[in-house]
Amino acid sequence: MVVNPFFLHGSTQEQNLMQDLVNEQLRMYGIDVFYIPREFVKEATIMREVTSSQFRSYFIIEAYLNNFDGYGGQGDIMSKFGIQVKDDVTLTISRERYESYIAPFLNSRMLYLMNTATNTNELPTIHRPKEGDLIYFPLGRRLFEIKFVEHEKPFYQLGKGYTYELECELFEYEDEVFDTSIDEIDSTLSNKGYITSLELIALSNRAEVSYKLGTGYIEKLLILNEGKGYTATPDIVIEPPQVGTDPQIALIMNQATVNNSTSSVKDLVVFRSGSGYTEAPTINIVPPDRQGSGALVRAGINTDPLSKGIIEFDVEEQGTGYAEDAMISVYDNDNNIIAEGVALTNGTKIVQAVVTNPGKDLFEGARVVVDAPPDAGDGDFIYNEIVEGKTSGTQARVRGWDGVGKVLQITNLDPEKEDVDFSREEVLVGKTSRARYSIKRWNTRTPSDKYSESDDIQDVANDIVDETEFNQFGSFNDNSYNFDSSNPFGD
Repeated sequence: MVVNPFFLHGSTQEQNLMQDLVNEQLRMYGIDVFYIPREFVKEATIMREVTSSQFRSYFIIEAYLNNFDGYGGQGDIMSKFGIQVKDDVTLTISRERYESYIAPFLNSRMLYLMNTATNTNELPTIHRPKEGDLIYFPLGRRLFEIKFVEHEKPFYQLGKGYTYELECELFEYEDEVFDTSIDEIDSTLSNKGYITSLELIALSNRAEVSYKLGTGYIEKLLILNEGKGYTATPDIVIEPPQVGTDPQIALIMNQATVNNSTSSVKDLVVFRSGSGYTEAPTINIVPPDRQGSGALVRAGINTDPLSKGIIEFDVEEQGTGYAEDAMISVYDNDNNIIAEGVALTNGTKIVQAVVTNPGKDLFEGARVVVDAPPDAGDGDFIYNEIVEGKTSGTQARVRGWDGVGKVLQITNLDPEKEDVDFSREEVLVGKTSRARYSIKRWNTRTPSDKYSESDDIQDVANDIVDETEFNQFGSFNDNSYNFDSSNPFGD
């Protein structure tokens, strides 16, 4: 017989009511945990095993802790690999909360990858928690990895499931990348895994410049005619503003190919952009001794009285090691370049700075940076950024940086390798921070876990048993032991 057709056996309204009751119970009796999805960076092509993954985002969701008498699992055990912690927990989360709060964000990321991937069949839609994702348990300050997701418990009340039950084991770190922005997670794992410690040394000092802002400044200069026949660098006369700062511009001459005794105007160097202009100034090129003519230059100005730009750079620190001119970059709060200049060198130090792009709508306090000399050591590395060796081209990931002692901790990008193959004394450059240092020495590697390596146990054992005194396992060469080959079992 079929079920009674006059009863609904679970209508949509009843199912929604049950889900609301479950959600309310979780909010009342649950705790907030951090759900951290795993992002796959690289997979093997034969057996599809994951060889590299990262964790860069998190979601806070309420969960009910099923364990009422402590952690489950085998607890702390002694094994052939040392002391191992085998704690686990079981958490219950709302199916509706996951599908409406977490899954849409993960699927939007999948949609982006699908639009950029060549094989879209390998990007399935995410609709439930996945094994391999992490749960940060704030009460115990521990990371757990989801090992199994039970979606049929409780078993179809009113014809539908309402929760996911997550069976989680304590997470074992294997050189995954953590950049979740949760300090207590990222900092805890910053010194785990196989880490190479590099002692760095600074070879040179970076120059420093400051800037002055103004309005009504010369925004660009255009050479309409280079002129000809100049036997020396002509004077440039610029109409000064009525109120403001006078500009300062120098000419760079270009030697003629036919007659080396004459030259033309090749380029302009802006030392000061001037300020206070309401209209474009007149620029006159005055040849010395009336030798040469025809050069014509026009100026374009920023007439917005509220828009400020750089009118002058001042050298605060000359630095050392500058064999060539260096770029000057001014950054906004989003790390975008908003103005530029060039630092001129005398072969060793920076002696003057010129404006190449004064920018507009600038503000006081914008960050200004002079490029470091080729072998300079300067800046601070950023956790999780990529560093590259200028000689070998080897790349590694930053796991820690001691700016005082100049010690950089890194891990190899290749998970199959433990050591990083940098060349001796080569220069390291941070891809994000642009920090630059030279390697002084590197020969240390930190084990992933001192307990699993049994270092403490081994130290205590060495104090108890001194192998130099006697051989505690006996010796076949002991004269007190006579071996009778005719009767190997003895009398």
